[in-house]
Parts: sequence; structure tokens; C-alpha cells
Amino acid sequence: MCIVLSCMLLASLAGPAPAGTITGRVTDSAGPPLAAVRIEVVEMNRSTVTAENGAYRLVNLPTGSYAITFTAIGYRPAVRRVTVADGDLVLDVVLVRSVVEIAPIQVTASPLATTSLTSPQPVSVLSGEDLRLGQRASLGAMLETQAGVRNFSTGSGIGKPVIRGLSSNRVLVLADGQRLENQQWGDEHGPNLETADAGRIEVIRGPASVLYGSDALGGVINVIPRPLPDASGRAGFMRSGLNIGYNSNNREPEGSLFLEGASGGFGFRASGSGRRSDDVRTPGGLLSNSANESVGGSATAGLRGGWGSLTGSFTTRSERLEIHEDPTEEPDFTGYQKIQADRAKVSLSLPVGGAARFAFDVGFERNDRQEIEDNVDNEVGLGLLARTLTGDGHLHHALSERVGGIVGVQLLRTSLEKYGEETLIPDNDVTSVGLYGFEQAEFGRWNLSFGLRFDHRALNVTADQDLGVAQGALSWNSLTGNFGALYHLGAGTALVANAGRGFRSPSAFELFANGVHEGTVRFELGNPDLRNETSFNTDLALRVQSGQVNFEAGAFYNRIGNYIYPRPTNALDAESGFRIFDVVQGNARFYGMETSLDWHPSAAVHFRGTADYTNGHNTALGQPLPFIPPLRIGYGVRLEPDLQGISEPYLSLGAESNFRQTRTDEFDLAPDGYTLLNAGVGLGLPLGGRTIGLDLSIRNLLNTEYTSFLSRYKEYALDMGRNVTFRMRMEL
Repeated sequence: MCIVLSCMLLASLAGPAPAGTITGRVTDSAGPPLAAVRIEVVEMNRSTVTAENGAYRLVNLPTGSYAITFTAIGYRPAVRRVTVADGDLVLDVVLVRSVVEIAPIQVTASPLATTSLTSPQPVSVLSGEDLRLGQRASLGAMLETQAGVRNFSTGSGIGKPVIRGLSSNRVLVLADGQRLENQQWGDEHGPNLETADAGRIEVIRGPASVLYGSDALGGVINVIPRPLPDASGRAGFMRSGLNIGYNSNNREPEGSLFLEGASGGFGFRASGSGRRSDDVRTPGGLLSNSANESVGGSATAGLRGGWGSLTGSFTTRSERLEIHEDPTEEPDFTGYQKIQADRAKVSLSLPVGGAARFAFDVGFERNDRQEIEDNVDNEVGLGLLARTLTGDGHLHHALSERVGGIVGVQLLRTSLEKYGEETLIPDNDVTSVGLYGFEQAEFGRWNLSFGLRFDHRALNVTADQDLGVAQGALSWNSLTGNFGALYHLGAGTALVANAGRGFRSPSAFELFANGVHEGTVRFELGNPDLRNETSFNTDLALRVQSGQVNFEAGAFYNRIGNYIYPRPTNALDAESGFRIFDVVQGNARFYGMETSLDWHPSAAVHFRGTADYTNGHNTALGQPLPFIPPLRIGYGVRLEPDLQGISEPYLSLGAESNFRQTRTDEFDLAPDGYTLLNAGVGLGLPLGGRTIGLDLSIRNLLNTEYTSFLSRYKEYALDMGRNVTFRMRMEL
């Protein structure tokens, strides 16, 4: 609360400040004006739409350098970078027709917003209809259709994103740029955040430690909300919407509701969501004790003007996740997890003269995880309470509209306390400080980017007699950097090369574990002498975008030094009977490829295809790494007919082929390959001046028996059978 009040006081003391106005018209390439084009000032979270004559007006903008996006259905998005000064700026834009839907912009892989064509790193953006139809109970399941991304799952409710074979603490998850600490070191611990009200999800494939520090060694996922409503220079308004759905397989109703509005520079949004499922049904029968439920909500408010912007948000989410166990060993198991995640964030942005602006973000997260052995006595076997405070202060600067970057400092403080009858990890706290800089430049056909960062991390551990841990302190230092070069071969075609160094500091579990870990069916012994993991990753990609085609093909090679992994011993724990694993370090290497294609030979026909492959090898042991996903190919066709009185109708049919993994270590199981057939149909119907959107989709249409290589149930259970999903959306 003190931070919020301080920010509000600072904003009020700023008083009148130089402010600018952007006006202009948006037209079709053939000449006619375009109405209802959405225009967004990305860095300031400001937006408006064009009038019937194509005119727009953005008023009271702070001085500085910004990316302005222009998006409309049926047109290729446009991005213009401008410098706003004290006065008026005229910016007219011509949009080119395109039947291919292209994400307009990304903000996660670089300090200056760029398009998907010119991003310095491989980035996937899930937005629009793909985001709406892709809603799932877990983040991993939702993103697994993206090239290079898979889902490490424990049933339908727990899904950890896997990027190029790396997961858990090697993939960083952000909520609107705020780092999440969800105790992700555990195999059964998934990211605890809701995506029902997200505006888009951006995925960086490859290290991004320069901007985000430790844990961004394998990639970054940023769940970004829709921009706050803005009524600057126009009449205030309020609107609301409802989305409901139902999944047939596990009898799961789901829904979300939002209310938002704006008056002048003040905007707000409130939303709530929830889902509740029964046990999962497979072609081989019911998975007992696999039901899930979650409920959550968020509230955000912001004030924007010529002085800058101030935004505050609060999010809460409660989950109850049942864990299915091997019925031959525990047929009557009724254990489950209860997770309560609360998150708050305050962001302040102020112009500091010229094209520069200062931004400060402070966030707090409380993650309380309880593991309960049965639903009769409901006693907590193991409780883990993590509290995380993050801070990020950075200066955006622009030498011109084509050269700019960011310098900043990031702070992190995380404390973890355990409670309950069991012990797995000692109480500890982590403090991190990172100093970084990242620059971008455009010279003719060249786009260049480079960055450098230094991190210091310290861990203090509390003495724990049960684990045999003495009180002590450890620390690590790391220097990381990146360089990217993009060359425009022609209009809409670019060749991209990247080299980046990432790092990850060891977790307290890897350092101090000493006991049975039920989630992995192991007795694990930590290693307090672990050093930072360090990676060196190179990427090469070709990107093509036109009115009918959006294509990207790339390859990567990632070498990780001091790779941390559990190595089996020949000893068994006398009490549990589990094999004892030592946590050790060695070297590892990963290489692979990703490709994606969207092709519209005509306005009514849409072909889509993806393929990805990762090869992971433990060079210290000379054997394949476990849980590296096999080759996967996705393909489909979508028909979008022009039907009078019906908006955006479609009919889709697609398939996903997963090959058998032939490279496994001695303790890994490789199920047979499989192909899943999927279908969907949707349309929008007018009702009382509004449009009701209806979607029906079927996953695993033929009810195929299969087991994902990345399923933790693969030794004793099939994956979900046929699932029919119905969704309805409307404005209230």
C-alpha cells in the first residue's frame, strides 16, 4: 500500500507536463477510408479506434518514443515507431489486405516492440481466435500446439510448458512482465495463472537471460492482458462480456466474465473465471481421482495522461487438483493439491525529457501449496509457502526512431517456508540483483540487437535436522549476453541469426533435498556444491510474410554447461524401497528445428502446418536425456465461407502426428507413436444488436488410444479420449 500511495503522490507532484497528440487517417491500399481500425500505443497501454471516415486521434500522450500498431480484420497489421514531442503529430497509415492473420507485435523478446517478422529472437504469439479456442485447464496444455512447445503433464489440470526440451526452472513464466515463482522445480508443480482474460501470450524460444535473469535459460512465456480501456479525448464508456464453455470428456463447465470501462485517462477492468471437472475418461476407462477445479479473479485500474501512467492490479486464483496414482500400487488413493496464488503489481511510467522515459514495476506474489494424502481427514502432508517481491526499474531511451534500447536494474526476494507432517526442502530465502542493457538498431536492410547483463544471487538456508542441513549461505555470479542480426532479403522476407548466453542458478531442492520425492518416485539427495547452469544458444531462421503466406523455418543448437540432473545409484532407500538418486552436474547439448506455415490460397481456404524436433543428449554420461519430446507434425485445413447474415463462419479439420521416441535413457519409457484427429465449427449470430459467437470443437475425434511421451502417467494410464468442447461468447 505504501508503494501505491508513493507512486500516486509522485504522479500528482509531476503536475502539468509536455504532452503530444497524434492524429491521422487509416485507409485501404485502394483508397477508401477504414473504420473500426484498432490503434494502440504499445508502451503506454493506450488505444482508440478509427471513425467512419478513417480518422483517429490520440491525445495527451507523454513525450517519448513509442510503437503504434494498426490492426483490422482482413488486413495486414502495421507498426510505426514515432517520437512524440510537445505538440501535434500527423500519422496517416495505409493498410494492405491480407487473408493471413498475423500477430501485430511482440514486447517480450526485446525492449522495443517489434513485429513477428523483425523480432530479434524466435517468438510465437498466441492471440485472437487461436487464443480463445485454445483455452485449457493448464498453461502447458494451452501452448502445446505452438511449434517448439510441448506439455509436461500430470493429468488434465497440471501442465508445465516445455520449450525445446527444457522445462520447470529452465523456462520462465511471466504475468504481464511480472516474474512468477510457482515452486516450479517440482514435476507436479505447474504455473498457477489464468488465461481466460488474456489478450495474447508470447513465447520466446531460446535463452532470454539478458532481459529476465535466472531461469530464462530455455525460454520465456509472457501472459499479457488486453490493454486497459482508454477514453482520452472521447466520451467515457462501460462494457461487459461473458464466455462460457463445456468439455464433455471430464464433464467440465467453464466460464469467465469481465466488466471494463474508461473515463478520460482513467480505465479499469474486473474479471472472474472458474472451471470444475470430474475424472478424466480415456479409451481404456476412467482415471480415478483426476478431477480438478479452479476459481479466480482480477482487478486492474490505471490513470494515464501527459505526465505518464500509473497502473495497479491484483489477481487471485484457487485450485484443487486431484492426483491419479498407479492403481496397481494405490487403487484407493484420494490425495490432492490445494494451491492459493495471489499476485499484485504496480507500474509507473514517466517521461524524462526528449524521447526517454523511466518505468518502474514492483510486484508481490504469495503462493501457498498444500499436498494432502486423502480426502477423509484432509490433513496437510506437506505445505510450501513462497513469498516473492520483485522490482524492475529501467530507462527507455531512443537516439532516433531507428535506434534505441533500455538500461535497468532488477531485484528479487523470495522466501520459502514449509509446514505439515512431511519434509522435502528446508526453509530458505533468495535475493537476486541484476544489471542489464539491451540495444536495437535499424540500418537499411539490417536490424541489429545486442545486450549484456550481470547477476548476483544469494541463498540463505535455515538449519533442518530432518534433512541434515546446517544453517548457511551460498552465492553465485553470472555474466550473460546476446547478439542478433536480421537481414531483409526483400519485402516480407527476412533471414535471422542469433547467439545468446543464458544461465540458471540451482534451486534449494537441488541443493538440499534428502528424502523421498513422491512426485518422481525417487529418493533424492541434493548437492550443496552445485554451480550455475550456463548455456550458449545459436539460432538461424528464415521468415516470410505476405498477404497469403506466413512461414517460418529455423534451427537451433544449445550447449549447456553444468547441467543439473539426478543420477541413479545402485542403492535403494530401506523405508520406501525407492532408488536413491544423487543430484549431479555435467554437460548437455540440444539441437533441433521448428517450422510453421499458414497459407491462404484464397479467402475461404486456409492451410496450416507445423513441425518440430529436439535432440537432447547428456554428454557427461554419453546417453540421451529423459523426457525429450519426439518429432511432431501438425497439419490441417480450415474453410471460411462467406455466408449472408452470419459473421466469421468456419469449418476446420486437422491432425497431429507424434512419432515414437527412439532415443531414451535406461529409466525412460517410450510409448508408441500416434495421430490425433481434431475438428471444429463456429459462427457468429446477430441478436439484439449484438453478436453471439458459437464454437464447437472435437479433440481426438476417433477416440484413439494413446499416451504422450511427456505424460507422467505414461507407465500406467492412457491420455484423454474424445473430448467435445462447446463455447459461447457475447457482450452483455
